[in-house]
Amino acid sequence: MLTSSTEANRRPARRCRPSPALLLVLLAAAGAGAQTQQNTAPPARPVTPAATTPAAKHPLNPALGNLSNAAHLPPNHLALLNNQGAAGNAVQSQMFLGHPGPAGSTVTRAANGNIVRNAADGSVLDVHSPSKGMYIHHGLDGSKRILVEQPDHSRIFVTSRGVPYVQHPYMFRGHLFDHRTFYVQGKVFHQFYRPYNYGGTVLDMYAPTRFYAPNFYQGVTTPFAAPQPYTWGYTTSSAPWFGYYRGYFTPDPTYSTPQAWLADFVLAASLAVAYTTAPPTPSQQAPPAGASPTVTPEVKRALAQEIDHQVKQESLEAQANAQNRDPPPGAGSVVQELADRQPHVFVVGSDLDLVDPSGRRCSVSEGDVVQVVSAPDASTSTAGAVVMASKGGTECERSSQVQIAVTDLQEMQNHMRETIDMGLATSEPGKKAATVPATFAATPPPPDANAGHEIQQQQQIAALVDG
Repeated sequence: MLTSSTEANRRPARRCRPSPALLLVLLAAAGAGAQTQQNTAPPARPVTPAATTPAAKHPLNPALGNLSNAAHLPPNHLALLNNQGAAGNAVQSQMFLGHPGPAGSTVTRAANGNIVRNAADGSVLDVHSPSKGMYIHHGLDGSKRILVEQPDHSRIFVTSRGVPYVQHPYMFRGHLFDHRTFYVQGKVFHQFYRPYNYGGTVLDMYAPTRFYAPNFYQGVTTPFAAPQPYTWGYTTSSAPWFGYYRGYFTPDPTYSTPQAWLADFVLAASLAVAYTTAPPTPSQQAPPAGASPTVTPEVKRALAQEIDHQVKQESLEAQANAQNRDPPPGAGSVVQELADRQPHVFVVGSDLDLVDPSGRRCSVSEGDVVQVVSAPDASTSTAGAVVMASKGGTECERSSQVQIAVTDLQEMQNHMRETIDMGLATSEPGKKAATVPATFAATPPPPDANAGHEIQQQQQIAALVDG
């Protein structure tokens, strides 16, 4: 990154994102981590807070502070704040709460007690085995995702596209955490989350394991004195993932704020990991290359504003950690964030099947961008959103109105925060800055060494359940 001016509850099916440590490995393999800062001109003198002129207030939430490069979101997105009609012809189901089915879909109970959701053409969309605590989802892209909730509140997630994980409760000084072990290519990585309850559903919010000093976060949210040139290594190294997604995304050549740099980092990291964990088949066409990339400057500005919010949230958590205070349950979560009824922008962290207002199945995949335009609805466990950027094919068209499960939105927020933290850690200022561990992570449990076996075992069980 360029240096700135200062340095027993219901658990519906989740999707999966890799941990920061895993992302580093995958990015290195995909060539996304390499970057170089141009030095053809002396870097601009940093702006001190006292010298900074008053800037426009954050257009999404004035309480977030000032941004010198703030750009207002388009009226057509803001006009959808109430998201009238976004549910359209989607078929809601309490058995698959938060994930409505397409028009004509039905839910039935089989003779063996399993609950099956079929599309109008009879194809199987979802299977729920109450006796095994298992959910199986057949994706629009041909993938299969398996989620198992066990009596001890452990969870096992298996996917044919993405990264599987095993999760176990972890108690520290009377406070409950969820400890995930990600398993890929024979390696294990882990990450921690703070569980909280929303409408009878337990959601998991990202819990950073280390924090920077306050002045570091201040620097990340302070604009540069002048645009800073920057060259990302993947643009010159012929990284396969970038060649594939070039029609969808290209990084900027200069940056006016650290948040803008991080926006490109989050997008690039998401696309690189998607390409590495699920390489496209010969029959899959790359996103079409147009006169300009699908991810527009407008989308990037909105994303940078969201990153500003997330960095400031972590700064608050860092202050609480320094004072040995535990945040209240759900503080900083996506539910709390969306309660302000302002639009918020997220980068999709894993493949999701959605339903557009016509009742048609469509999808979003890792690296797509959505704007959430309504507060969560507890009755459906969803929030209304608008697709800001997608890659074509079976994906939801740009400007499509969709309902997204609150659980999936929480995972998107987690994905954003984890990837932002990785961007900070791999930047030159981040490498030099001192960090302190989160209190709960001073002596954390190791990754689950048995994760691979547990995942394989559930794959075998799911094959029998799925028939």
